[in-house]
Amino acid sequence: MKLYLLKLSLGTALALASFASGPDEVRYAPEKGLKVTRTCETSGEFELESESVTVDGEERPVPGNPSGSLSIEEKTVVSDELVAVGSGRPEKLARTFDELHKQQTISGTGPDGEVMEQTQKLTCDLEGKRVVFTSNADDKRFDVQAAADQKLDAELLDGLDEDMDLRAFLPDKPVAKGDSWDVEPAAFHAVLWPGGRLPFHDADKHEPDAIEHELNAALYASLDGDAKVTYAGQREEDGVKVFVLHVKADLSRTGESVPSSEYTSEHGGTPGTKVKLEFTTQAEGDLLWSVEHAHLISLTLEGKATVTQGVSYPVRGQLVEQVKKFSGTTRYSFAVERGD
Repeated sequence: MKLYLLKLSLGTALALASFASGPDEVRYAPEKGLKVTRTCETSGEFELESESVTVDGEERPVPGNPSGSLSIEEKTVVSDELVAVGSGRPEKLARTFDELHKQQTISGTGPDGEVMEQTQKLTCDLEGKRVVFTSNADDKRFDVQAAADQKLDAELLDGLDEDMDLRAFLPDKPVAKGDSWDVEPAAFHAVLWPGGRLPFHDADKHEPDAIEHELNAALYASLDGDAKVTYAGQREEDGVKVFVLHVKADLSRTGESVPSSEYTSEHGGTPGTKVKLEFTTQAEGDLLWSVEHAHLISLTLEGKATVTQGVSYPVRGQLVEQVKKFSGTTRYSFAVERGD
């Protein structure tokens, strides 16, 4: 009887152990030669929250009953081929930019009640082009160049980022369900600027606007905030076993630009004008990571955001400043489709 009870106890313990969740190693280790298509989409819907006008710091009334809205849509689709893989990162990766699209629509009501709407469509000359990223072991960055059969201007390559796998969100050690770790704000460069600071420009122009280019670089450099990832264990998603990382972030970024006299002369405006943009984002969602193939499957983040647009300029010895603040919702999504 004692032997039977001992065997029963051991069998029960083994059964319970089989259901226990030990530490999981969530790591980047896909196979060499992997081909994937990545689709990254961003959307935002905002309503005018406030509008102000000041002259030398003294607030002035805003004519009429201002109202307005702002919508943002962005889509980036790339095809990646992992030519060589190292420890925790690619050694060489070839990327084709399949689709690059941005659109922004702003509408509002003028002082006389007239409704105005303006849509800006942006494109990028990298669409349809192929580049190659090569790991630089000396400073842990990636060198980028045009593929052998392509000729690309250096300006198109400046600002490109290799990481679209969101590797900076991964833990640096095995984790158990419920474990959390902090993530540097810079990890969100890959979310807010998928593929890097791509040189978008108006569809009816041939190069990026100098002010928009400067503002974008400043926003990228100023990204700050707090972010935390919590390991939520494993689950099955569309027949694929995945690690689930819950991401929560509170981010901000600010950019300023002072147009040159040549710019204001060509595009209109007042010399001495200063343009300022501020974004805040509070979002959370799940990042899914393949258990079998050890690479990103998807990311979805949703939450609240604000966009503040400011412009100041001198008028007859006085400084006039106009500020519009929009608040609303935003969504970021990444989806990865394997080529096999």
